[in-house]
Amino acid sequence: MLIVSDAVQAQVDAGPPSGPLFRCVQSDDHVTVYCDQSEVLRYNLTAPKAPEGIDPRYQRSGYIHPIYSPAGRMVSGDFAADHPHQHGLFAAWTDTRFRGKKVDFWNQLKQLGVVLHDRVIAVGGEGERTEFSVAVRHYAIDEDGVREAILDDVWTVGVSGVTGEDVSAEDQKGPRYVIQFSTDQTNITEHPLTINEYHYGGIGFRGNNAWYSAPSAKALAAFVKQPQADAPPLELARHRFLTSQGHDRRLGNHSRPEWTTLFGIVDQTQGQNHIAGVKMTPSPLNEQYPDPVRLHPTKPYFSISPCVVGAFDIGPGQTYRARYDFEVFDGTP
Repeated sequence: MLIVSDAVQAQVDAGPPSGPLFRCVQSDDHVTVYCDQSEVLRYNLTAPKAPEGIDPRYQRSGYIHPIYSPAGRMVSGDFAADHPHQHGLFAAWTDTRFRGKKVDFWNQLKQLGVVLHDRVIAVGGEGERTEFSVAVRHYAIDEDGVREAILDDVWTVGVSGVTGEDVSAEDQKGPRYVIQFSTDQTNITEHPLTINEYHYGGIGFRGNNAWYSAPSAKALAAFVKQPQADAPPLELARHRFLTSQGHDRRLGNHSRPEWTTLFGIVDQTQGQNHIAGVKMTPSPLNEQYPDPVRLHPTKPYFSISPCVVGAFDIGPGQTYRARYDFEVFDGTP
């Protein structure tokens, strides 16, 4: 049975769309969102195969990758050689306790927890906005390798466009994709899950694999240790953070900005760098708004981490809810 949201129904009632058309297409392995004929993003129903040289234990389903800019440039990354457990746009708490035992849903090689696709709930049709709903499950893994489902996590992902005329004056004048992402994590057990205070975990975003290199990491490691130093040039760093408070990774880490941007060099043609990125804006309805962010000191990833400001429980039958907009763009922010 197809579930149609109020937003999608409103488009139907308003008549034929005047802008680009977005649509969802479900296959055996993916739910893919298109803008006209261009792919915007792909949700993985099954686990993509790990590249050669990457431990197969890093494979998992239930995350969004790739994500493309309106010009077709990839802004997300997967199976990065330095952090192969970071998968595009994904959900995973890092330091938790359940029935007296540590559960780590983030670090896959520890085999203490994992997050996997569970089911498709709804797939929307074509219009100026489209959306799909899926559920992932967060599992604890015991010493015998047996999984126990703890959180049933329903994602609703809506995709639409923003034209150059609609963006604010300080933003890049060009079309953008807007990914409206919501997570509703319900504890389906009879025991509380405690999310411990920790410096990362929650909703993660890994940037394009090309945004990391050994020289980049070395330069950025030196930069974050020198309060007065200028950031290395983008050609060396490959990527950069910027927050609504005007901070980079050095001052932006564990801050609570109204938005966070990660952008970098995607490719180069005829000596010209092509840049794309993503801007994350939390909803004012989130309990910890503005949500704390973890900006990695040397790598192109961030997480939205309410656990930075203290521990909390998701009790039996309780639901943890959060909403974020991810705006995908070409050029610099």
